[in-house]
Amino acid sequence: MDPLSHGWFVTFAIVLAAMVLRSTLVIGAAFAWIRSTSFAERRRIYRFAYAKGQLGSELKAALLVVAFDALLFSSTRYFGLIDYAPAPSWGVAIHTYLILFVWIEIWFYVTHRAMHHPALYRIHRQHHVAKVTDPLTSLSFSLGERAVLLVGVFAFAILVSKLTPLSFGALIAVGLTNYVFNVLGHSNVEFVPEWIARSAPGRLIITPSFHAMHHARYKGHYGLYTTILDRWFGTAFDDYEAVYDRARSGAGLSRPGERVKPAEVAARA
Repeated sequence: MDPLSHGWFVTFAIVLAAMVLRSTLVIGAAFAWIRSTSFAERRRIYRFAYAKGQLGSELKAALLVVAFDALLFSSTRYFGLIDYAPAPSWGVAIHTYLILFVWIEIWFYVTHRAMHHPALYRIHRQHHVAKVTDPLTSLSFSLGERAVLLVGVFAFAILVSKLTPLSFGALIAVGLTNYVFNVLGHSNVEFVPEWIARSAPGRLIITPSFHAMHHARYKGHYGLYTTILDRWFGTAFDDYEAVYDRARSGAGLSRPGERVKPAEVAARA
């Protein structure tokens, strides 16, 4: 099929409109929450101002990223590159969700860590305009980085679907999980309650504090959803729990490279 045909443009336009609406509503709501509630103000992780020109730079990057996402998704859908099960069961949906969830976590960790190598960092630099994160940071990538991330995910989905058809609904659910997780994870607000964060399963989940430390310190904490790979490969900071405690206690950090000792948290409590 000709990618410039009327049908392709209609598909792209619909997907683009949906993604713009989604981003506007979710990011707008997140900004409203962090700027107008006492809960968010009390639990700020890093308590210093955004970099000069940060929001403007991130908005420009986000617009390009949303357009690129729509282009890739609509093209993949229109040309039928991914094989979907004609009548997917719950088993197919769960299988699709889990295998893509795991792959995204692995792919993100590997590529994210690689992009912090001096030879590749220019690809990742846009995302680190933010030393202290905000909801727009979730879409602040260079097109090169976004291409690496998404093409790797879609290529994997295409290959897997040739072996076993996937669930379209589960694929959408994975994308929604990724999007919401990223927006909340870049909120600079530690909203995860202690009863979750201190539990055995909760220790495997990346909290806003965990990822905020990556932006403030530039290296370490490369995971997306879980802390597993960071712990396995020695890229987790040893004062993460202390930083989490500071944020939850209302005494967020005031300097990017600030390190926290557990005793210091206890003294502030």
